[in-house]
Amino acid sequence: MKNIKAIAFDFGGTLDSPFMHWMDVYMRIYTQELHLPLTADRFRDSYIHAERMMESLQLVQPSHSLFETQLFKTQLQFDSLVERGVLPDTSENKNQLPLQAARLVTDFSSHYVKLSQPVLALLSQRYPLLLVSNYYGNLKKVVSDLEIASYFVSLTDSTIEGIRKPDPGLWKLSFDRQGYHPEEVLVVGDSMKNDILPALSLGCQVVQGCPDLLAEAVPGVNRITSLAELPPLL
Repeated sequence: MKNIKAIAFDFGGTLDSPFMHWMDVYMRIYTQELHLPLTADRFRDSYIHAERMMESLQLVQPSHSLFETQLFKTQLQFDSLVERGVLPDTSENKNQLPLQAARLVTDFSSHYVKLSQPVLALLSQRYPLLLVSNYYGNLKKVVSDLEIASYFVSLTDSTIEGIRKPDPGLWKLSFDRQGYHPEEVLVVGDSMKNDILPALSLGCQVVQGCPDLLAEAVPGVNRITSLAELPPLL
């Protein structure tokens, strides 16, 4: 880590989970908490469908909370699972379970954001922090409700900006607005595709959050398995 003047964080999968992809988070909750007979292969199409519909239908408004955002997603996921015949067409699967799932997912996310707070508080005393996320236009509302907005000097939401990762332009937009050159910014994210590779293409320094270190290391990419491991690297 050399000559770092700011740190830019991804949000989803980086600050709100143990560096898990969000499809894996849903799978964990659906199988372990709701005891649904799902496999990753059977769930994947419904997960992708919900993500695409969230974007195309523009359901989320800037005032919507994390729970309301998750309810849109879980409802779309369960509707797809029922329509595809993966789950039976019952009132529980179409009404009660999406609501229960949204609450569980919101609690999961909130828990990990709370665990992130001490590290963000520490780093914000030493560096300007930027938040750059593929989100739904309500990132400011969500991080304000989660009580971490004050740690960041800027929030960059893909829906508001009309540009999405993996386009490195979303990261660069955040840097440019704060007057930083890419080589002065450390990017911290969980996704190789959306965070690490775009940041490297700009010339940023990077740290990838990984659930474990079993995957093959990528040259030039520092890895951590907990956000608490980040400050000692700096």
